[in-house]
Amino acid sequence: MAQWRDTPPAFLAEGNYQLVDEAYDSLVFEADATSLGTRLLMFGSAKTLYRLMIKFESDGASGTRLTITGQAVEKVRDRIAEAAAEHGGPRGPVA
Repeated sequence: MAQWRDTPPAFLAEGNYQLVDEAYDSLVFEADATSLGTRLLMFGSAKTLYRLMIKFESDGASGTRLTITGQAVEKVRDRIAEAAAEHGGPRGPVA
């Protein structure tokens, strides 16, 4: 968890996610996904925020299991799926 806090994975950095909150077993990252058109239309007064919560759970002797919930743009979802596949694959939907 400390590693993710100090150096977030590439998919979070690429999606411009910033650490906004943390607890003893989870980190919360948030990204402003407001389009330029929406910013102009709303005179900068509206934001579209995507938030991802990553929960860290001990998986016994084999390491740590992560559960990621929240919203992300498609390219970030794809990168999450790629990262999961590199580490044994997801156990649930990535959609």
